[in-house]
Amino acid sequence: MKFISWALLGLIMAVNTLQARTLSEAAARFSKDLKAGCIVTGERMGDEVKYAISGKAPEAGDAKPEKLIFEIGSISKVFTGLLLAQAVVEKKVTLDTTIGSLLAGKVKFADPRVAAITLKQLATHTSGLPRLPDNAMAGALEEDPYAGYDAKLLLNYLASAKLDAEDPSTFSYSNLGAGLLGHLLGEVYGMSWDQAVVKKICQPLGMQDTAVQPQAKLRLVIPHDGEKETKPWHFISLAGGGALRSTAADMMTFGEALLHPDKTLLKEALALALQPQADAPSQGGQVGLGVLMGKFEGEATLHHDGGTGGFCSGLQVIPAKGIVRVVLINNNSIAGSQVIVGTSEVRPVDPATQKEIPLPADVLKQYPGVYDLDRDFRFTVLLRDGQIYVNLTGQPFVPSFAKAQDRFFYKAVPAEIAFNRREGVIHSLTLFQNGNELTARRSSAPPPEYQLRSDKELQPYAGKYDLLDSKAITVTVQAGTLFAQIEGQQAVPVFETAPDRFELDVVKAELVFTRDDKKQINGLTLLQNGMTVPAPRVKSPTSAPSK
Repeated sequence: MKFISWALLGLIMAVNTLQARTLSEAAARFSKDLKAGCIVTGERMGDEVKYAISGKAPEAGDAKPEKLIFEIGSISKVFTGLLLAQAVVEKKVTLDTTIGSLLAGKVKFADPRVAAITLKQLATHTSGLPRLPDNAMAGALEEDPYAGYDAKLLLNYLASAKLDAEDPSTFSYSNLGAGLLGHLLGEVYGMSWDQAVVKKICQPLGMQDTAVQPQAKLRLVIPHDGEKETKPWHFISLAGGGALRSTAADMMTFGEALLHPDKTLLKEALALALQPQADAPSQGGQVGLGVLMGKFEGEATLHHDGGTGGFCSGLQVIPAKGIVRVVLINNNSIAGSQVIVGTSEVRPVDPATQKEIPLPADVLKQYPGVYDLDRDFRFTVLLRDGQIYVNLTGQPFVPSFAKAQDRFFYKAVPAEIAFNRREGVIHSLTLFQNGNELTARRSSAPPPEYQLRSDKELQPYAGKYDLLDSKAITVTVQAGTLFAQIEGQQAVPVFETAPDRFELDVVKAELVFTRDDKKQINGLTLLQNGMTVPAPRVKSPTSAPSK
């Protein structure tokens, strides 16, 4: 098995914000935690633009930081959305053009709902398509997972694909959808997606150093996975989802185009791309054609993050303030948006100054439940021994403390949760953090019966487990939570559903730990996508967890 993956998530709830006045100052603080690589920033404040670099990039030599090449990952989706808008302006397609009409004679669809997916739905992550196709592992390389995924595999997937969502119009982030959109637009223009983006987007905007393969004279900085060097990523049929490389200078130009569309040669396309097209609660607001729309310190923003195997990036535009922020990192350990949030001037209330109050048991029992942001992200609220715990998909459960009825605060991080009522019944919750708000609707699903344990009880599970023919899974314990990490991927929490049995909440997968005749943990089994993959433990434990 060469490629096992669970989704990487973009939202960050429980994180302590490093506050700084400028983007370069925020980057300098974050770079102290980088084990390798650097952070290049570009920031426009009014009429002034400043570039900076922090961290280490010896391969850069004397090159200006704004001229170093980075993979920008999913920010490529914004270019793909803008390319769709330009194709609409040129009357080559409409937003309601279906993939079935564009692939007529090439694909015989098993599910007519797949054929009926529109280009707008692909651009807004409302197609109902999954994050990745179910044949993504075909030809995948561990350090370059998209390099072998060609048009034949993509079309084969579409022929057999079936939508399982009752409401496919709900936002659900899809690399597949954006990649498919790029592939189709390339076909519309009679060239590759990369060529179409360069000709229709980059050249009119004056971006000379943005492409899948920019000019040879420019230096692609070395990508890093934590401490170690890794390999650049390559894309074929799904290039529209994350294949572009660029510089801070070019990304600043692109941000300025989003800031002042009327000053560009693409003003009609930009005007269309920047119209809200669908709700995107998990991303803080709405989505246009590829571009995400939310709020930062109360002001409307245009934004997107990117991440590949050894790079992370972030782009933020605040039109009302004339601000453009660009973050490029050649390490996958820090998200671009984390650095941007470090510029926030909002001073959160110090948890130490908050006053906790007791609430009656009959009130506390009203809060547990599942609160949906969209199909992929949700808040889960548990009540254990009189304590309310809250998690956001892909993050640990964090204890929260009442400051008033229906209003809770965290001691571990400056953030608050409000439970919202309608006619006395709780129907949603709102997270307040870093000057932003996220509201999630309460679903009818009951909360899971997770067992929450102490670090000491979980510690015996910690260790390294070797997946057969693949990379190892490393299991660690942090803040009363077990984390599992496949080498080269982000660590994700796993939650106990039964003795020695843990499940992920980012994807449908389970880890079942096994024991020897002395009750010592000697391995685990990964259950995912119908596969059962054993993983013997590299080093035996010294004790079993108490139950």
